[in-house]
Amino acid sequence: MPALYPLRDLIVTAAFAVFFIPMVLPAISSAAESESADSGHLETSKPISRTDRLVEQARDENWDADQLFVHLNLDEPQQCQNFSNRAHLRERQARWREAVDLLERIDPDHVDAWLLGDGDAPRIPTAETKRQLRCMLADLIAASLTSSYDIRLFTNPNAYFGGRYTEAADLARAIERRPRMLDRTINALTRSVTRNIHSQGFIWYRKFAFTGRSFNRISPHAAQRCSLTAGHTWKPDNRRHQRCWRTQLSATEREQEVLTASAAPGLSRHHWGTDVDILGLNPVHFVEGGRLHDDWRWLDDHALDYGFFQTYGDPGDEPYAHMEERWHWSYYPIAQALWEFVEDNQERVEQALFERWNRLERRWGGAHGPYFDHMREYWRDYLFNIDLPRVDARHSVGTQDAPTTPLP
Repeated sequence: MPALYPLRDLIVTAAFAVFFIPMVLPAISSAAESESADSGHLETSKPISRTDRLVEQARDENWDADQLFVHLNLDEPQQCQNFSNRAHLRERQARWREAVDLLERIDPDHVDAWLLGDGDAPRIPTAETKRQLRCMLADLIAASLTSSYDIRLFTNPNAYFGGRYTEAADLARAIERRPRMLDRTINALTRSVTRNIHSQGFIWYRKFAFTGRSFNRISPHAAQRCSLTAGHTWKPDNRRHQRCWRTQLSATEREQEVLTASAAPGLSRHHWGTDVDILGLNPVHFVEGGRLHDDWRWLDDHALDYGFFQTYGDPGDEPYAHMEERWHWSYYPIAQALWEFVEDNQERVEQALFERWNRLERRWGGAHGPYFDHMREYWRDYLFNIDLPRVDARHSVGTQDAPTTPLP
């Protein structure tokens, strides 16, 4: 009877629901939960960043600092970089700061060694500093032929090149004829570039122990304390100076006398491979009327176009500062990257610095110490008390823009 078939179909469907749906539902629920869990996992996980991949690769392949700098294309410039457009100076500094931060993630001990002078500074930043220094000094020499500055180069020209060139212009013309003389001249004009913690420690210990040749200048405070003449140099072979230094000045006062012209080991910017002393080391020659005053004027006007700035200006009445050094120039892109890193990581740097001072003090013994008590308290004041240049201004119309490379 056809009318009964729908009823039969309904009975079959109901039986299917009773017996089979309870068996199927757990499987569906389990699959749904699994899919939900996988979906949640995908939502919370993040792709590995370019920086993380680079750090992983550097650790796996045990890169040193220079290998990282090559990977970041910081070894590219082989010619003079023109920073008359200050935006290019800021860009170069930003790239070096990125490199320092990456190196800290890859090998923090390597950063500490670079900052504090354990061994030599990395090759690539040192090479960039020297290349820019060469460009700057070559133009300083050439300016003696055409500029209005009375450039002298040497306080005693007869001491160089067999006394053949008594005027800077004569030397510049000789270099035009024989370009190979340029490197020899630049070497003669460069007094100091890199020094590690041990060579800086030798300077510190010799002065603190009051031995060897004369050094620094007697401060007004020490002159008053010991009835000496302020501004004269300390002479370790002078009995009055010996008596003052060893019996009338405290260890803290002796540190402050050394600090007027010498950084403590571990805190010298010469550790970084970015700072140079050029032309001479006697402040008398750089003041108005001094033989190298116009050389300094030229540098003061043009050095930042090559990336250099005078690190230490007139300290005024600032008690925790080095004296003005018109011969000391820092290569801003790299030096400022390191300086800012220290500023952002002071506690970590302080711990590493104090460990190195402890080692030096154990090596030197207690006969002349303590050697760093004053600096343990005021190291920040000395390190951060520098004359930073303005890099947000651009020179007058007519300066050629420097080539630039994109951030890696």
